[in-house]
Amino acid sequence: MIHLFYDSNIALGSETSITIASTSPIKSTAAINQLWKEIFNFEKRFSRFIPSSELCFLNKNSGTKQLISKEFRDILITAKNISLETEGIYNPFILPALQRSGYEKSFVVGAENDIHEDYSDRSVVSVDKMEIGDDWVRIPFKTAIDLGGIGKGYLADKLAVSLKHEFNGFIINLGGDIVTYGTNEHNSNWQIIIQDASSIENKSIGTIKMPLSTYSVSSSGTFKKKGVNKGKAWHHLINPKTLEPANSDIKLITIMSKLAVNSDTLASCGLILGSKDCMKFLKSHKIKNALIQSSTPSQKPILIGGRILLEDNL
Repeated sequence: MIHLFYDSNIALGSETSITIASTSPIKSTAAINQLWKEIFNFEKRFSRFIPSSELCFLNKNSGTKQLISKEFRDILITAKNISLETEGIYNPFILPALQRSGYEKSFVVGAENDIHEDYSDRSVVSVDKMEIGDDWVRIPFKTAIDLGGIGKGYLADKLAVSLKHEFNGFIINLGGDIVTYGTNEHNSNWQIIIQDASSIENKSIGTIKMPLSTYSVSSSGTFKKKGVNKGKAWHHLINPKTLEPANSDIKLITIMSKLAVNSDTLASCGLILGSKDCMKFLKSHKIKNALIQSSTPSQKPILIGGRILLEDNL
């Protein structure tokens, strides 16, 4: 008989969870424990909130050639390629502007006062300024990078590969970057709930029926990581053209893609662009299923594709 094996933790700056559908408790438990080791190790190596991380070491030594691990090189190449593909809407060099806007500290409860590096006086440059060699990288002097959601997406895709074909199905949820595979305990497709952006009670506006193959879904919004800095409201999605929090009419966007590294980045880019340009952008990146929720309460959600089922149609 197939059962669900579930565990959750605070990791990567948010709530994360792992769900496995399997007939083997021992195998499932061992797999979940191994995934947590990989998740926490990834956070230790690549978080901007951990001063000893590879990422922080690179930022501290901007302007000089730094030796890096093979995985860090792979992540940076992925970040650079996606930045080029999105014409700079996603830009890993946005960190100084992000800190200037007000996003300086971690949102994890209990970690708000942890030591963090301040790069708010540094410059924001285009991604082509990043030099990547066989085992080294150099970023311009007085710049700093932040992987953003691309780090979680990259890790979610990597963990999914390690689990694929080992179990009946699974859900990996790294703070909203979700990858699913196979079927649940009822041998049915996984159903992912979409939050209603207009509801502070986290009500559902609909669900997504996930494919049986490995697939991802990511949401990007402006109502969680936000605050007020010097009397000015801010959120964590920075428009690379203005270097200010995006003035977007989108409150929450949810999209599906084969890879989480793409779904996360493209969702954030779509929100930054706003509804007027978002549709064309998603189409150009071959996104066939998305739900766009407006910041205007009277504006109906924009639905793309047939895998997302709104509550009104249930």
